[in-house]
Formats: sequence, C-alpha cells, structure tokens
Amino acid sequence: MNEEIREFLHTLESSISGTIEEYEISEKIKTFIEEKFKQKPPDALIWELMAFAFIENYQNDESGWGTYFGPIFVGTNKEGKVIEYPSLRRVTSEILFYWEKRAKESKHPILRQRYSNLVWDFSEKIIQQKPHYSIAQIFIDSIIEIAEKDLYKYEVKVIEKLKRALSLALTINDKERIEKLKNTIINYEEKIAEDDKPGLWGFSYELLIKNKKIQLNQEEQRIIKNLEERLERILKGNNHWAAQRAALLLADYYKGENPFRTKDILIAYGDMVQRVAKQASSLVGVSWLEGVFHIYSQYGLKNEANKLLIKIKEISKNIPSEMKQIEVPIEIPKDELEKFINDVIDGDIKTVLQKVAIYYLPKKDKIINQLKNLSQIAPISFLFTRKIIDESGREIAAIGSLEEDIDGHIVFQISQNMQLTSFILREAISRFISKYNISSASIIDYLYNSPLFDERRKEFFQTGIDAYLNGQFLIALHVLIPQIEALIRNLAEMIGLPVLKQSRSGGFNYRTLDELLREDNIKQVFGEDMSLYLRVLFTDPRGWNLRNNVCHGISHAGIFNEHIADRVLHALLCLALVKEKRDVK
Repeated sequence: MNEEIREFLHTLESSISGTIEEYEISEKIKTFIEEKFKQKPPDALIWELMAFAFIENYQNDESGWGTYFGPIFVGTNKEGKVIEYPSLRRVTSEILFYWEKRAKESKHPILRQRYSNLVWDFSEKIIQQKPHYSIAQIFIDSIIEIAEKDLYKYEVKVIEKLKRALSLALTINDKERIEKLKNTIINYEEKIAEDDKPGLWGFSYELLIKNKKIQLNQEEQRIIKNLEERLERILKGNNHWAAQRAALLLADYYKGENPFRTKDILIAYGDMVQRVAKQASSLVGVSWLEGVFHIYSQYGLKNEANKLLIKIKEISKNIPSEMKQIEVPIEIPKDELEKFINDVIDGDIKTVLQKVAIYYLPKKDKIINQLKNLSQIAPISFLFTRKIIDESGREIAAIGSLEEDIDGHIVFQISQNMQLTSFILREAISRFISKYNISSASIIDYLYNSPLFDERRKEFFQTGIDAYLNGQFLIALHVLIPQIEALIRNLAEMIGLPVLKQSRSGGFNYRTLDELLREDNIKQVFGEDMSLYLRVLFTDPRGWNLRNNVCHGISHAGIFNEHIADRVLHALLCLALVKEKRDVK
C-alpha cells in the first residue's frame, strides 16, 4: 500500500464523526478514486470500495450466495448473462487477508465491524476455512461500542447489527460477550424507545427472551416490566399499531403460564382498537377490527371474537355510503365493434353459438400478460393487499401483492374484464336473437348435443331460457345456476369421479361445485381456461361467485340483470362444447 492511499485511509477514519452509515464511507472512497485514479485505481482502493458496497442482512437472495452479505445490484446484460456488483466471485483469499488486517488495525468501530463481518461471512465460501474466533470478537466488540456511543445513523440498523452480534457470540460460545450483549441490547432499547414508534422497541424480548439459548435472570423481569408499562401508556392513546405490538409480545410471554393475564391483555387491546375505530372511517375501522378478530381467534377467545363479528357486521353497513365511484371511460371505434359483432354472429345457429362460447372465454395466458403490462404501468397498485367489499360492506376476499398472490390477481382481472366486456356480449347476443328469431327450443336443441345435459332436467332449461329470452332475469338465474352445478356433477360421474362426501350426520353430502371444478380430471376435460372461468363466474369470492351468492340468498334483486344472465347463458354454451369421445374402429 503506497503512502498516498495510507494517508487517505487515515484521513477517512479521522473524518468519521457523529453518526454515519456504510454507504457514506463508500461514497467517500468512490470520490477519492474518481479524483485521483480515473483509469486504474490500486487494488487496495478497489477492495475498500467493495467492502462498503456489499448489502448486509441480505433478505432477497437473488445472488444465490447463501451468505449474510449480498450484492447491491443483480441484473442481466444484453447477452442475458447475470451480472452483479459487488460480486462474490471477485473476492479472493488476498482480499480476505486485507480485510482481516484492516479489521485489526482500524480504530473506528464502524470500520472494524464491517471488515470483520465480511471476513467472518465469506471465509468458508472463499477459502473453505472458518475464520479465527477473534474475528467474531472484533465484530461483537465494535457493535457494542456503536450502540453505547450512538455512532450509527439509523437505530433500526443498529438493532440488526446487535442481532448479528448476538448470533456470532452464541456461535463461538463467548459467555463474557453474551453477557455484555444482553445488557447492551436492553440498555439500547431503553435509550431509543418511543411509544409511538413500535419498530424501536420490543427487540429485547425477541432477541433475548424468545431465544432459548440465552440465560436470563433479572433481565427478564426488566424487559417484561418495560413492556407492561409501555402497554399501559399506549392504551391511553390512539396508536393501535403500537398497542398491538406490545399486547402480542406480552400475550406471547404469558400464554403458557398465565392464560388469564393473556386474555386480560388482549381484551384491553381490543377495547382500545374499538374506541379508536369509532374515530376512523367505517372501511378503516372494520379493517382494524378484523385484525383484532383474527388475534382473538388465534388465542382461543371465541366469545370475544363472535361479539366482535357482530360489531364488524354493524359497522360494515356504512361502508358503501362512504365509498366513491370511479368511472373510467373506454372508447371503442364503432366500425371495429360492428365488424367484431358481425363476425361473431355470421353463420348458422350452431356455428354462432360455438363462436360466442369460444370468443368470450377468458384465456389465462393473455390475462397473465395483461397483468404484467399493468404492473409496469402502475407498479405501486400491485404491491399492496386489495380487499374486496360487497354491496353490504362485508369484506369477502383479499388479494395479496402480485408477487405473493398471482392466482388472486388472475381471478380478479378476469372478473374485471368480464364486467368491461359485458356490454359487447349483450350486443352480440341481442343481435343474434333478433337475426334468427331465436326461441328457447333452438338453444336447448344445441345444448342437448352434449352428453352433459340430462333429459330429466330439460324442463328446468326450458323454463330458465324462456325467462331469459323474456327478460325475466331473476327467474332465469335462480333456475339455471343450480342446473349448471348439476351438469358438472354429471361430468364427474361420467369420468369416474366421486360426487359424494361423508357428512357430519353420518350420511353423504354432494361435493361442492368449487371442489369439482378444481379436480384435475375435470380440468383435463374442460381445459384450464374453462375450469378457471367457471370458478371465477360461480364459486370464487374474488370473482363473481354467482352460485354461492344466489343459492345462499346473499344477492339483492338488483344484481339479477341482463349482464349476469348473459354470462350464465354463455357458461351453458361453453359446457355444450363438451362432446362424448367415441372410439374409432
């Protein structure tokens, strides 16, 4: 190492005052390199820059390293080759030796903890050898000093470092440093904790009491006493998130030895949330109360959970009046619409009915591509959980982020697309009926070319389709939807699937429509697109869920309109595509 670099590193260390973070050190090194060595900087400076560029506590291991540290960037170049920076492949035994030397000679704990942590993390990967335990001791001592002297910029990062230090102390079984860390962790929490910032407290409980490898004496009572006093203060305010954190930590602590105390804590927390929920909108208030309901259920407080459900239902009634309708106009050129509909209704009755079935059947692969495009246009809207509310304000389903819940987004997008295209389907069916002067007999003749349709049920279809053609959609839907369920059972029996399951009374119930539609053998007959479509239309709460809403008396009369009826007719046309396979001799 030449004198100029040695002088820079000395100046760098001397310039660290107050609080700082590793990326700031990285920027100082980068600036020096750009000013002094534009073309080819010395190896030592490259190693220094690498040391402070790695991301610690690397959660999303896109690198595949399986290490505590990870690259700040992972991507692909034009040739499709994976590139990463900094790269573990560039770390050599020489670099590890350099970082170890820097860990031992540096005076500032921010520098020492970074170098020692890298050596401890990478040694087995690079030289297939565990580092000396003294490296872990350097890291632990540095973190203790950082916490005690408040040398780091962000408290939450210090909490992460304390967790790492405790893990290393346990790994090398350093009892002296474990004892020091116990006190440091508790002292640091007491120093930085603010009641309204739950991310800054509770970690003493999680790192020490929850860790069965840690032996606690008076420290345990100190941690619990702090939590008890904090919960008591928080319950007098309005921060229910902070109250939830304190309550859950204490409930976890008491649940085995003192269930009565657990119950008291959770009920006190629930009472506080109910008080705060009255000050919020109905939608927000219900969301908070649902959180309490799930906690009550988790801890076996069934009576309290049931009482809360009554309140949730009562408050939910106000949600529809608080929600605002958002309208998005969609323009479709008239000539394009005319051309499309004319193409659909061109041909004889059988041909047209087949085309209607096929044209309006959602395709899963196209939905996935649509979601990818939408997530690029408006990425934020796909990062958070969506809640689906019915017309009475009841939450009926939740859809997670696109990454966590792709299936939920597919169902929801199909449902939305069906609503957007309902007027086109209505126009096509209306013109078809007018063009051919369609009667129920014509449609039934077409349907009964499929073996799924049972002669014994023809009167149901006659009544339902007559009502549909006469605009009596309420009657049509109540008659036809149960018949679709019967058609799926017919198919199940034809292909050898059981349609019965044992009931609690000792007899047998029919399997639900949703259970049958999820059967692999049913999917093989229908194809994945049709199976998914029928679930979205009839049984999935994230979709239209017509079977359950109608048969359980949930839907109001206004829902039984021509657009819903069109989709049920369309489902019948799709089912009529199923034909019996005949052996060719």
